[in-house]
Amino acid sequence: MTITEKLRKEGMEKGKLEERERFIEFIIKNLSKRFGNQLTEELKDKIRKADEKTIDYLGDNLLEITIEELKGVLK
Repeated sequence: MTITEKLRKEGMEKGKLEERERFIEFIIKNLSKRFGNQLTEELKDKIRKADEKTIDYLGDNLLEITIEELKGVLK
């Protein structure tokens, strides 16, 4: 692998990570608007640490999920 290819690959990986982080913060922002103080810092931290499958689920169900379901998904 050439230096250029390696740098390109590293840049793409960094971009994907930044995109994921922005998506997670989007989810947290919108859940905070819905649930207010019920969305505790502990829940926010669990969202930030969640795996990709869980993040996708939260994104897909952002408008319908209840606080109880959210807590269950993040156990």
